[in-house]
Amino acid sequence: MYRCLIIVFTFAALSVACIAEAQQRNRPVSREQWRAIYLRGKNVGYVHDAVETVNRDGKQIVVNSHTSVVSASGNPADSRARVTIQTDETVDGKVLGYRYQAQNPPLVNVLKQGLVTDGQVRIQTETNGQTVTKVRQIPADVKGPAYADRLMLDQPLKANESRVITTFDPRSAQVDTIRFEARQFENVLLQDGKERRLLHVVVSHSITPSLVIHEFLDEAGESWKTTIPAQDMVVYTTTRDAAIKLFGDVENP
Repeated sequence: MYRCLIIVFTFAALSVACIAEAQQRNRPVSREQWRAIYLRGKNVGYVHDAVETVNRDGKQIVVNSHTSVVSASGNPADSRARVTIQTDETVDGKVLGYRYQAQNPPLVNVLKQGLVTDGQVRIQTETNGQTVTKVRQIPADVKGPAYADRLMLDQPLKANESRVITTFDPRSAQVDTIRFEARQFENVLLQDGKERRLLHVVVSHSITPSLVIHEFLDEAGESWKTTIPAQDMVVYTTTRDAAIKLFGDVENP
């Protein structure tokens, strides 16, 4: 869910203006997902998310990687905004560290790296060559930014069910409370022109209270479509080839 916010902030980097990857909590898996971004009905970019559970010094670490690439004009020859995020978490969602980078040359180049130790996150931010270091408290019960997505697969929402989870947002380095409010199953039109029966879930974030996100999930908790009406944006889950069609020269992130 939090990655839908990242897509919005990618557009902010361009001075214009998701459930993405997931992983079950209690067993190691590897997954990836590709999504196509549409703005005002026009294909403008893609999202790639991947998750992998690795063994480090005898401990299982969940590594979540996110890349979103956008050309606001829809012309692949124009400047592209790129956001990349990697977070390391324990299997139960405890944040260990993260790396966040937003690039939109020549206007923006921001790199944030955070390391969590003894209930504090030490954040080093480099913006266009200038570096600032801050230390913030992080509550023990706050989960990693991809934990909400993993929870949606482990315990899929049912019709008319509500759920609240508190996570850490690496972009703002703030605690974010995410609220999920499931409605009913609906016939939803997908990118390929086919309809699918999906659960309509309304998602809101405390760090962006005015922004409402609509997710459409199958019974297993997988997201197939995301809409953000305030941005006139739609994001479809699709194949790699369909997601990167606008940027034919792109390689795997």
